[in-house]
Amino acid sequence: MPLSKQRARQAYQSAEAITEEGLEFARNRQLKKAITAFTTAIELNRSSWETYRFRGIAYARLGRHVLAFKDFDVAILHDPNCADCFYERGTIKMLCGRLEDALEDFSKCVNLDREHAPAYSSRAGVFIRRGLYREALEDIRAALALKPQNPDYLHNRAVVLTSLERYGEAIQDYERAINLDPKGGGTYNNLAWLLATAKDSSVRDCRKAISYAHKALDIGKTGSWMDTLAAAYAECGEFKKAVSTEEEAYRVSSPKNENFHRRTEVYKSGKTFADWRSQHPGG
Repeated sequence: MPLSKQRARQAYQSAEAITEEGLEFARNRQLKKAITAFTTAIELNRSSWETYRFRGIAYARLGRHVLAFKDFDVAILHDPNCADCFYERGTIKMLCGRLEDALEDFSKCVNLDREHAPAYSSRAGVFIRRGLYREALEDIRAALALKPQNPDYLHNRAVVLTSLERYGEAIQDYERAINLDPKGGGTYNNLAWLLATAKDSSVRDCRKAISYAHKALDIGKTGSWMDTLAAAYAECGEFKKAVSTEEEAYRVSSPKNENFHRRTEVYKSGKTFADWRSQHPGG
């Protein structure tokens, strides 16, 4: 075997071994070490598009989006049929607020792989941000058809159904998501908010809302979740608790959420969130 071919083969084998080391670093969340390993592997074998993809994922997890974009671009150039590459690049674009570009990448992903549930779910997320709830619902249904026991997808469908004022179905999805993931604080919070503030008064149940809001806060304390508890207290007519809870929501929010401050004044006046919304329909 000519020496040049032998060296090329050795380099290829070394690149594969170093890539595996990088993947092990990534699995252990040692992302900087993973990037160093992937970079070394790429220097030994620049035709390994998958290593560019792996490095792009590591860069993305570190928030180094520009470098991640470059690596995903190279990976896609080498393999334009890499559905995961489009999905991962679309995810970063979505995080950066480039919604139209993200939508294009997610669509390319599902065109290449009709069973890519995360891409359907993420594309639904783009549709939600654009206020296209029916399109979002169609994609979430596609994701759930592939993975019916995924609590995140159930949660997301409940968000869409709430926006469409299909409250009964939304409550069912939130409850199913909670059964599948009892530690999903965001699901408890969203269900509490629905039960405290739904436009349909027959749906509202302030006692259940308070219970779910407390369960969310047992998992984690955020200004938004405190705000939900305050709304639930107000709906039950417990305005002193609503005011003190909303004031705490404002204190712990970062950056300060002025909506919380305004809602404190609403509760001080003896009005619920639903009362306030009926007087400020565009608010």
